[in-house]
Amino acid sequence: MVSTYHQYISSPLWEGRRYGKEQFFSPLKDMGEQTILIEKNEENKNDSYRQRTKYDDQVDCYFSSSNLSSLIGNQDSYLEGKLNSADDVDCYVFSYIQRALYDRMGISSKITIRLENLTEGCDYDLLVYDKDGNQIGIAQKNGDGSSEWTLPEWDHGRDYVIRVENRNGEAADTEGTYRIQITEERTQEQSGVLDRTVWEDKTGYAKEVDRLHDEQYHALPEEDRYQGDESAEELLKRMASGERLSKQELEYLKIYANLHDYERAEAGDRLQNKLYPEIVDRLKQAGIELKGKVWELEINAYGKVTISGELTEEEKEQAEKILEEEFEDQLWDTYMQASGMDSKRYNQISAYREISSFLQKSTNGQYKWEDIYKDTDKSGNVKIAGLPSKLCELLNSQESNGKYEQLRDDIFLLWSAGGWSEENNQTAKGWTDFRVKYQANDTKMNIVG
Repeated sequence: MVSTYHQYISSPLWEGRRYGKEQFFSPLKDMGEQTILIEKNEENKNDSYRQRTKYDDQVDCYFSSSNLSSLIGNQDSYLEGKLNSADDVDCYVFSYIQRALYDRMGISSKITIRLENLTEGCDYDLLVYDKDGNQIGIAQKNGDGSSEWTLPEWDHGRDYVIRVENRNGEAADTEGTYRIQITEERTQEQSGVLDRTVWEDKTGYAKEVDRLHDEQYHALPEEDRYQGDESAEELLKRMASGERLSKQELEYLKIYANLHDYERAEAGDRLQNKLYPEIVDRLKQAGIELKGKVWELEINAYGKVTISGELTEEEKEQAEKILEEEFEDQLWDTYMQASGMDSKRYNQISAYREISSFLQKSTNGQYKWEDIYKDTDKSGNVKIAGLPSKLCELLNSQESNGKYEQLRDDIFLLWSAGGWSEENNQTAKGWTDFRVKYQANDTKMNIVG
């Protein structure tokens, strides 16, 4: 059996690509050791399945992970997190990388994901999605404040998203925490080699997903079942426009909606019902009256907000300052979550944004992405250069924390995407020129593009 685990600097979530000779290995971690990952709310952006975040291991200070697969090897391992508000959600990536090896060895395995609420009164749901965004499990309550779900036998995937959310938007204990544990049970098959024909049958898989969803729907209390005739797609369209859905409609979407589509609708709902009203109120407090006016805003990768439209120059300048200081991050994340861009472009733009924002703050704008270049040591290892020596040392170190590992990952991701040229050190356009854009009036804010 494999006794160690290579934690790679994460590549795009579902593509699984690595960076060839330039790939960087984090330190090895024995899979039998306890792993305790802590969600640091002030740093983590894990409200979307596409956001990639590193979590430091509290036991092994030299190991961090963006993937919960490191929890499998020890029954005492766990991730601890918390929801910051009633509408906060936490998304985690889980890759079952051992499965292909087990198939060849004739070993069947059972994976159980457990959610434990550590604060009395918290009632959170844990949902599991496959790599295509199909919901394949809602954790079942155990009666002791915990819930769990065992991946179904007909599922033989490798990549999953685990989503923790507050049940029905009820009040959340922002100081309360939860824990996620992932356990594995293995059985040696008598035949020696597992037959994967059923698992690889996409039509059969889709039928099993549909059957599971119907079972979940009929298991709901009658008063919670949606009895309307609108499809999940039609309900999501209403949700994205800012219309409030009923409890029954939301329960229906929790079962049948694809995660990718649900997140986009969720972002639209948040923009219209929470974020924009907060912006309007804040600008009114500053004496900026928006009634009857149409205006636009743009945000670049460095967080610079530019406003145009039917505001005075003084109002524009004041509004730009307020939005940059108080709302810029939320506006950027909402736009990205609501966008229909493919994961490759999403990851490149997000990587450029993280690097640009970090350099703006850490070097006071003295260094930018264009200053970073590759350096190769005598052993042929590619190193990050062009930044202050101390910063380069942290980015190139195998003992850096999750934050610097993520930045290093972003740099290598952009290099692999053609974001650097030895001839002229020019960056690839498309993500460097990317802008988040909104148009607004006194009643509504819309995403442009």
